Amino acid sequence: MGIKENASRTDTWIRALFMVIYGVIFYILCGIIGLLVLIQFIAKVITGKLIDDLSEFSPRLTDYALQILIFLTFQSDNKPWPFTSTPAIDDGPGDSAEATGAGAIEDKEDKKDEST
Repeated sequence: MGIKENASRTDTWIRALFMVIYGVIFYILCGIIGLLVLIQFIAKVITGKLIDDLSEFSPRLTDYALQILIFLTFQSDNKPWPFTSTPAIDDGPGDSAEATGAGAIEDKEDKKDEST
């Protein structure tokens, strides 16, 4: 396919629109995550412990940011929430990267199978 044909595909432009939207959401998430870090640090300095509610919320937020990054970097064609479910936290932070990353690996393998 030539550049002209690729540029005229509507699915490419729809993905570009979603990438812009998710890029803005990711930018906002970075600010929120930074704020959570600051609040948790201040809580740790003042009280000696973390805020439990924020400790439970933070992994979901960072996993959602990871889902967005996976979509933005073309590792997966699956759009993040609200088009898919929110990230599930089972065992704690870092475990959901396995769940979201596995989907990206499966997508790539499926595309390889289709091309052969």
